[in-house]
Amino acid sequence: MRSLSVYIGFRYSADRSGNQLVSFLSRLSMLGLVLGVALLVVVLSVMNGFDREMRNRILALVPHITLQPWSDQQVDWQQLKQDVERHPHVLATAPFVQGNAMLIKGAAVEPSVFFGVDPAAEKRVSVIEEYVDLDILTPDASGLILGKALADRLVIEAGDRVTLGVPQAEGRQNIRFVQMNVAAVVATGTELDQQLILMHINQAQSLFSEAPPVSLRVSVDDVFAAPQIAWELASVHGRHYMLKDWSQQFGNMYHAIQMSRKLVVIMLLAVVAVAVFNVVSTLVMVVNDKRADIGILRSQGASQGDILRIFLTYGAIIGAVGASAGGVVGVLLALGISDLVAGIESISGVKLLQSDVYPINYLPSDVRIPDVLMVCATAYMMSLLATIYPAWRASRMPPAEALRSH
Repeated sequence: MRSLSVYIGFRYSADRSGNQLVSFLSRLSMLGLVLGVALLVVVLSVMNGFDREMRNRILALVPHITLQPWSDQQVDWQQLKQDVERHPHVLATAPFVQGNAMLIKGAAVEPSVFFGVDPAAEKRVSVIEEYVDLDILTPDASGLILGKALADRLVIEAGDRVTLGVPQAEGRQNIRFVQMNVAAVVATGTELDQQLILMHINQAQSLFSEAPPVSLRVSVDDVFAAPQIAWELASVHGRHYMLKDWSQQFGNMYHAIQMSRKLVVIMLLAVVAVAVFNVVSTLVMVVNDKRADIGILRSQGASQGDILRIFLTYGAIIGAVGASAGGVVGVLLALGISDLVAGIESISGVKLLQSDVYPINYLPSDVRIPDVLMVCATAYMMSLLATIYPAWRASRMPPAEALRSH
């Protein structure tokens, strides 16, 4: 009888010859579950995409740790480099010089911060080489690499000449204006494009009447251990150097992404719960529609447990089909969401994501199978739990009353 109960549950779920309203509501509740699960899978994939891009793109471009002298006095940075690289979790270091400047093109002026780098060493601490050839920065050429968003604001292209106004030390000429060539414009697709100005370290030092002290960029083997490694380095070098790690600049953004992910999951689970509630109301209507069938089955010897299994099977099928179909639809949408948004931007001419507001200027997506399975399993279990009350109500219906209502 147990297998027969399951078979009847399958028959009820596939039967479209009964009450048309009940059949319509059954399909509608299943569709609601499909949409809820699909939406949750898509949003989770987008949040995972932001998390992936934060780890693999932004944090791979910026220095994990920087060491900058507290004073303007020259320091033995080569010795500092050797000392820092002795730390077991430090992968590489690279010298750099930093300065404030005004970038001028015609009547347009942008306040900015430029960095003088050693191209060979910079390749070891950053993935910037994936976007631009740093070897175009040579010691004897006044060349700049600009971020694309910064170049666009000033209407600058590679090969143009720009003016750099560099403040000097006290007691000297206030600002030194230097004509420089734009060697390349780099588009990383991140907020770094809003402010990136690179030049050779020798060129950067020559812009000042008194050469500024050299600082160090540090790359570590575990980017999320950078705060702890910075603290360990500060315990040795903190008296003479100011240490900063990436979390001081981008930490709030990373934690905001994690917090948003949790909040979005909670809100969308509420959407799935609403869809599951529709399953409950549909099953209640099915029970009322099948009162005569219940009475006949009970008169033929079916137990309360058999009736319970019939409607649990009915609800389980709705949950299984809705959850699995929603997972498939969600995965397909998530795989194409980046191209879809890019197409909408291309057609409408409106940029939906700007790197001056968001960490990246495109919508990433990272479909993770464990997340998809978790969403589908959660939706299925919620659906299964939702069927208990209608199924219990059907099993408790007296046979005489069920037949009399027919």
